Amino acid sequence: MKRRDFLAASAASAAAASTGLLACDPSSPAGRPSESSEPFRPADNGHLGIAHGSVWGRRGVTAAADYYASLAGTTIMMQGGNAIDALVAAAATLNVSEPYMSGIGGFGGFMVIYLAEENRVVGLDAMGKSPAASSPGTMTLDDFDAGYKAPIVPGALKGWAAALERYGTMSLGDVFEPAIQLAEDGFVISKFDELHTNGAAEKLTHFPSTTRVFFPHGRPPRMGEVIRQPELAASMRHLARAGADDLYRGDLADRIVAFLAENGGHLTRADLESYEIEWRDPITTTFQGHNLYAMPPGSCGMSMFQALNIMDGFDLADMDLYGSEFAHLWIEAFKLAMADDDRYNTGRDVEIPVDRIISKAYADEQRAKIDPARVASFSGEPFPFFGTTSLSTADRWGNAVAFTQSLVSIYGSGVIAGDTGIFLNNGHTFGFVLEEGHVNHLEGGQRAKGVMTPCVVMKDGQLVAAVGAAGGYTIPQTVGQTITKLVVGGMDMQLAIASPRMAINRGGGRTPIPEDSVTYLEAGFPPGVYAELADRGHHLVEPGNMGGVQGVYRDAETGALAGGSDPRRDGHAIAW
Repeated sequence: MKRRDFLAASAASAAAASTGLLACDPSSPAGRPSESSEPFRPADNGHLGIAHGSVWGRRGVTAAADYYASLAGTTIMMQGGNAIDALVAAAATLNVSEPYMSGIGGFGGFMVIYLAEENRVVGLDAMGKSPAASSPGTMTLDDFDAGYKAPIVPGALKGWAAALERYGTMSLGDVFEPAIQLAEDGFVISKFDELHTNGAAEKLTHFPSTTRVFFPHGRPPRMGEVIRQPELAASMRHLARAGADDLYRGDLADRIVAFLAENGGHLTRADLESYEIEWRDPITTTFQGHNLYAMPPGSCGMSMFQALNIMDGFDLADMDLYGSEFAHLWIEAFKLAMADDDRYNTGRDVEIPVDRIISKAYADEQRAKIDPARVASFSGEPFPFFGTTSLSTADRWGNAVAFTQSLVSIYGSGVIAGDTGIFLNNGHTFGFVLEEGHVNHLEGGQRAKGVMTPCVVMKDGQLVAAVGAAGGYTIPQTVGQTITKLVVGGMDMQLAIASPRMAINRGGGRTPIPEDSVTYLEAGFPPGVYAELADRGHHLVEPGNMGGVQGVYRDAETGALAGGSDPRRDGHAIAW
């Protein structure tokens, strides 16, 4: 689609009342509603998807990208579990009903936990490591993307178990039960499942261990069909009895390694045995009178904080969050932050000037580089979803968790490990690059970089929200926008998530930097914004990946809990 056509189509979409989202007069200034001089605000019935508001409860809430998982997490809290128990139950259930995004064989994730009794935030780094045999001499970009060389050491399961052991109240078997039952009984394919499985069909057809399970009729399943995963259920029952360490040192480890070795894979028993998760102190900054907590590098928390600090210096209270001024400044702030991300951010154990990058003084320097009338630069093309998921929980005792985990690309490597039922990740993508001299240059045994950016928001020592997102390098941008809409725009969690977003992005699983990035706004902004951004030099193209945000919120006065789930995915928060 040509840019002119996209701008026209976007304006037309934005003016269309049939969505219930937009009621704009294109002839009014900046496309704002003609009957009011107030800043544009999207209607409260969601973004072009499932129309619903935030769900509210008093005792617990789970927000996940798939409603089976939200149900599993909240069910665990109804049985007496806390937010950490619920989080692991939901994460395990996503392994079953959203198998293309995350799971036991995923390359890992980052978890940020607010502990109410201690009134502190802790961080868990469960990112996997590259096999010792992985190197630029033994791998190509095609090997990164799919197949038997693509997996790195899976970190998610060890992270689930560590969080459960330290801060949960239930056993692995207790919290696995909803996932095991669903794997045995089968989950129903949704339209979202159908579209993304069809999109990955060419990749999956190369691996008989995968098509045997997910193409039971010799083709990708359609909406309404049921997929059963008895082998995955058996593996989860085995882990419930033997413990999570079995994936790294036991029978499951041997079965996975043997299967990969038969097919030319790199992962070995020694790679699995040497892997450990890391408890890490979160990094923190302030934004609009709130305290934010996120994971240090190699998450993108550092980069999100830099961009938010830049934006914090503008007069956001008097700025239309859907106007061209805010959109331009936001995009330019993230270009600056992403350039530093590409330069510094890594999972390696190296010195990174984190304190400087997330300081207000550095934000002042960066802010001065932004031209309010022109873009820095642009190029590139949009690209589709990546295989990541995020989920958040909060409980009646005041605890909250935001966790983002990933297979990396849709269905990861595309490979189910033999008869284990476990999809394996393609963690070399995003985690590493082949470019000599780059901070994430591939070496064997290195912890992967992850773009996931779960965040806890506090104010005056009280929990406000726990939020995270999927979506490659859109993640720090969409989490940051959701937080901004919550604390500046005064939106509820669901509207902050569902309302139209903007992003810069880049193909190939690489950091979007000014010299090689693409800018897009979803349909739903006031029509005039598209033209005004084009006048500033933005090259707007048809939106690609906009990710999926999940968040929970706590009312400061009543302690009531709310959840929001992204209608761009299959999720729906469930509270009680």
